[in-house]
Amino acid sequence: MAKKNTQRKRTLIRSDVKTPADTYESIRDLEARLKAEGQPVIPDADGAGVVLERDTIRVAEKAFQWRRPQRNMVPRHDVIYDMAKALRDGRKLPPIVVFPVGDAFYVMDGHHRLSAYDTANKAEVPAKVFTGTLEEAERYALRSNSRDKIPMGRADKLEAAWRLVRQGKKRDSIASIANDANIAESTVSNMRAALRKLRQLEVPEEDILEMSWNRARLRAQGTEDQAELEDWREAEAQKLIDDIVRAKLGGRLTKNPDITAIALAKLHDGLPQALMAEWTEPAEAPYDADDQTPDYDF
Repeated sequence: MAKKNTQRKRTLIRSDVKTPADTYESIRDLEARLKAEGQPVIPDADGAGVVLERDTIRVAEKAFQWRRPQRNMVPRHDVIYDMAKALRDGRKLPPIVVFPVGDAFYVMDGHHRLSAYDTANKAEVPAKVFTGTLEEAERYALRSNSRDKIPMGRADKLEAAWRLVRQGKKRDSIASIANDANIAESTVSNMRAALRKLRQLEVPEEDILEMSWNRARLRAQGTEDQAELEDWREAEAQKLIDDIVRAKLGGRLTKNPDITAIALAKLHDGLPQALMAEWTEPAEAPYDADDQTPDYDF
């Protein structure tokens, strides 16, 4: 009598979570590839469902990921982990949405789902193929991010709006950018003013494209020292995040905020109050469309 195979699948743990490699291609890079390679043969129906081999799927976060990197890492990993377990249990996930370029398919919507497929070691991924233009695909990705299980934070929305402002598309108005990024029109107006100021200062376009909104705002105000300080603070904060991740404390810090608050207060009596002061955002200045005064007070 043949012996039954009783080997069980290894249980997934949170440290098994995988994130796909990034190609670091931008929208400009994809535009160039489209001109050189064109789009592959795809189903006739718009958004037709297909099953793609994993090695044909690519990630280009500069093009289609509107969230800032290295942010919300704990909740993102929790979502990926839960979806990977569902796949291991035989359940299905909604198809990812991809944009075809040459012989590859770039993820527009479903970065977390793709991570779940990788974590669950799946070789095939259900997808829908987007057949609109590259510009339409970019905006679709922004709107999809805003509807995701992990809402875009204010900083993500600001960076998204700043990206749209820098693109300078003719069809984009203050109102449309504010609507797409879900921020105040006054903020978009200030971003446009900052962009004009940077160009007046003859800051190279390549440098502007690499600037975060916070750095661009400070540079336009002429506060170079403050901009450098912000860069240093960001770098130091990332080091602290890396230490927390290595110590596997991220989940414990977010699981029970009340316990975390007590722990931080025990570390230093004034730390919770200091954190609250840092997190308090100044009120947005109202934007008057009829005001002819240059809006350089960002």
